[in-house]
Amino acid sequence: MIGKRLDELERVIELYQDALFRFAFFRTGSLADSQDIVQNVFLKMVDSSRDLAHVGDLKNYLFRCVSNACCDWTEKRRHTGTLPLESVGVADETGTEEEWMHEYVRIGSMLEGLPARQAEVVRMRCVDGLRFAEIADMLGVSLPTVKSRFRYGIEKMRTIEKKGKL
Repeated sequence: MIGKRLDELERVIELYQDALFRFAFFRTGSLADSQDIVQNVFLKMVDSSRDLAHVGDLKNYLFRCVSNACCDWTEKRRHTGTLPLESVGVADETGTEEEWMHEYVRIGSMLEGLPARQAEVVRMRCVDGLRFAEIADMLGVSLPTVKSRFRYGIEKMRTIEKKGKL
C-alpha cells in the first residue's frame, strides 16, 4: 500500500513539478521561495492521509494548491514589507540571464498595474500556458469571466506599454 502510494506520488511529482515551479516563480520572483512552495505542496500531499484518487482533475488541484501557497507567501511578505526579486541564475541559448531578468521585471511591472484577478488570469494563460477552461475550473469562476478578465488585462497591459510607463 505504502509503496504504491509513493510510486503514485513520484509519478505526480515528475509530471507536474516543472510547470508548478514556473507557476510559482512568476508569482514570487524568487527561485528559492518558488522551490520551497512547490516542495511544501508535495510534502503536504505525502503527509495527507487522503488518497489522490478522489481528486477529479489532479493538475487543477495541484495548481490551485500552489496558487494558494503563493497567495499566502505574498501576504506574509507584504506584512513584513519585503518582496524580493532574486536573480534566477538561469540562462539558455535564447537569451542571457540579464535579458531574462529584464523581461521578467518588465512584464511583472505591467502585471502589477492590473487588478489582481486580471493579472492572475493573464499569468495563468500566458506564463503557465493553461487553457481558459482549466483556469475557470481552478479559480471557480465561469469561462466567460475568465475570458473577459484576460481580455481586459491584455488591453490594459497594451495601454501601459503604449504610454511608455515601462
